[in-house]
Amino acid sequence: MDRLFQNVLEISIFTSVAILIFGTFSRTWGKRYGAKWKYFVWMILAIRLVLPVQITLPQPIINIPISQVQVSSAGTQENASNKVELESFPYSSLENETIKQSNITQSTKSVNNSFLYEPLSERIYASLGFLWIFAVLLYFIYQGRKYQLFLRDLNRNSCCIRDAQVLDIYYEVCGGMELKKRPQIFYCGILPSPLCVGFFQQRIYLNVEECRGEQLRYILRHELLHCKRRDTWYKAMLMLAKGIHLFNPFVHWMVRLAEQDMEYSCDSLVLEHCTLAQRQDYGLTILNSIRQGQKANSFSTAFHGGKEELKQRIDHIFDVSKKKRGALSLLALVLVVWVGTAIVGCTAKTEGTANNESMADLVSTLYQCKLDYIGNHSGVGMILGNLTLPKGLTYSDEGMELFTTEEPYGARQYLTLEGEEEILQDGWFEKNAMIFLALVNNASYFEYSITNQDGKEQILHFSREDGMKYFGNTDLRTLTSDEETFRKFMQELNALFSQGEDAFALKQIQSGVLLDEISEEMGESFSYAALRENPKYEELLKLGDAALSTMLINFGYGQEDDTKGYIMLAACLELLNVPVSVSDAMLQEMTPSQWYASYVALDSTIVEPFQYDQQRYTLDLEKRGLLSIKKGTQAGLITRHSDVQKAVYEVLGQRFSSERGNRELQIYAPLISHISEAEDRLSVYAVIGRTDYSFVRTPKVGYQLIEGGGSYIPARLDFEKIDGNWVLKEWVEAKDGSEYAPSIKDMCKGTLGVANDLISYDTREMQMLLMQNLIFYLNGRTDITVYGVSHMDEQDIAAVSQFIPFVQT
Repeated sequence: MDRLFQNVLEISIFTSVAILIFGTFSRTWGKRYGAKWKYFVWMILAIRLVLPVQITLPQPIINIPISQVQVSSAGTQENASNKVELESFPYSSLENETIKQSNITQSTKSVNNSFLYEPLSERIYASLGFLWIFAVLLYFIYQGRKYQLFLRDLNRNSCCIRDAQVLDIYYEVCGGMELKKRPQIFYCGILPSPLCVGFFQQRIYLNVEECRGEQLRYILRHELLHCKRRDTWYKAMLMLAKGIHLFNPFVHWMVRLAEQDMEYSCDSLVLEHCTLAQRQDYGLTILNSIRQGQKANSFSTAFHGGKEELKQRIDHIFDVSKKKRGALSLLALVLVVWVGTAIVGCTAKTEGTANNESMADLVSTLYQCKLDYIGNHSGVGMILGNLTLPKGLTYSDEGMELFTTEEPYGARQYLTLEGEEEILQDGWFEKNAMIFLALVNNASYFEYSITNQDGKEQILHFSREDGMKYFGNTDLRTLTSDEETFRKFMQELNALFSQGEDAFALKQIQSGVLLDEISEEMGESFSYAALRENPKYEELLKLGDAALSTMLINFGYGQEDDTKGYIMLAACLELLNVPVSVSDAMLQEMTPSQWYASYVALDSTIVEPFQYDQQRYTLDLEKRGLLSIKKGTQAGLITRHSDVQKAVYEVLGQRFSSERGNRELQIYAPLISHISEAEDRLSVYAVIGRTDYSFVRTPKVGYQLIEGGGSYIPARLDFEKIDGNWVLKEWVEAKDGSEYAPSIKDMCKGTLGVANDLISYDTREMQMLLMQNLIFYLNGRTDITVYGVSHMDEQDIAAVSQFIPFVQT
């Protein structure tokens, strides 16, 4: 007990100095480094305060494996040769590790602080220890009881939010933040401000029921960020530090400042890339959501402070100055806080440990190298060191170069081409560049400088925008939000750049990119002679059937007779091996749309409509196997031939047949929620799903169905029995926008629980139901390849591929 209290007192006294210095200059340093930096500073101090243990390791040994880095003083290729070597690190990779280690042995003298306690007698000192432990226990009991009462009041005065508009915005914000698990959301009018509570089962409470639109989005983003960062644990750690050092007023002051900076840092994350007007709206939202005169609990993220604190928070919201990272300052603080109260040492890694790390899962290793700033030299070196080189390439002595002085920020890796090898075109460069741009937050481009044996240099440039085109204009940085998401990203990259059938989707993406680039280059000055001399046009033709398929789809979507249309027409004729004499005449006499109409006329009878047919869609089809869907979902399959099912499918066929072209296929299905039947009246409540496919034909791949959209619409179908048959009398469906949920509730009056089922239906079940009907439609045909664009889990993709040729693009 005596030793424990002594350690607490030593740490408390020394840490108070750090708190005093940092707290005094907090506002000045905050303007320089930002609230996020202060957020971590307080965390470091709090961790030190709650761990009153002296760590004594004599003769620490530090091993520093680092890589050679050259930092350019300019950010353009023209002056890239003017390199200034700031730090020298031997370059390393998983295949060829050339790490030089320097063992730095530091010896320090232990500091005897016993003079601090010599004036106290041993008995008094023991009494102080028992008094301290009693006060700490009493404080924690008080805080625990206070939290218990707070939760009780929350439960008594809160209610679940059932407003569909609020829930839609909430689900949208959660999806944008890619949360693995959505916290529960409630309304509680007695709260001073919105907050989140809970350590394992997190919950969000709103205190303003009327909040809508952007204001609601701001509030939800703010509170969800608290949940994502687990700030309730952060506050619990602050409370723990405050309780252990109950006697120290500087720690109480630190807790107050830390809670403020926690809010400021959360505000900064919400306001990233926001305009001044958006910051003003956010500030008004904060003011409107905070009620004065009420107090929140220490274990919640509610804002509690006076007018001065609120004024400082508003000032911070409108602070748009650029902040420095402050990594070195943060490291210095860690050393001061921990080394200042103890003799800290580190043991060198053993060779076995290093070998184990090098054999770790590559995805986990790369994810651990994720960086916020490209200026982290050794961090960039670690990423590139873990990306192995293909055969024929080796690391150049020049290492790599970072462009960090002005935007756009980027990096260049220097490589050497061995012997007579040629630069591979298998996607290795694109793949590794996308990995790098996904892992380094502020990197805008990545380049390879490849030099052959003759000294000739070739620069390969990849921008962040180039990478986005491979993933539907998705920012690559969002694909590294967590390790599991990054793992899926790596799997998709491997599939995208693999050889064989999987390469087809990659070629389609490349075709679209090349078409846009050629069109932009040619502009209004289009000529076939100039087109045939364009090297990118040659690249387009080399993509073969994938390019042809892409262009036919674009024609099917109504490509205009503009420059891009004529480029596509010329490429299609060459890829279809039309004789030059014939193709030249077509190019002069036909517009692109006229040629496409004549081309598809040959296939006008190939795509049969999908419609109810009891003889064709029998239960025997189900014996071949079904996708994993619920029994209730299976009731909507076209192979189920009840009177109700027949009536619904015949109505769907009539409704959608007018929207179908001769190059389109529409697969539809009802996800049935409820059937109400009484004598000659029938009402079917269901989500009506439809998927549209375009039909194309290319010489090599053959026939293809390309997904082009669709719809999921909750509806009520009212039938009346006439002459023994169900005849549709009324079709009522959900309205768009803010009237979506109210319109569903209105059409479901008198049917308990059906409205909620239709509002919150399972989209995956709907998707698999439609896919199962497509499998029934194709009925084992393997000459038609289906290309899907809607997101599907890998397990579902594998399941569908067992029945039909299927490619997820």
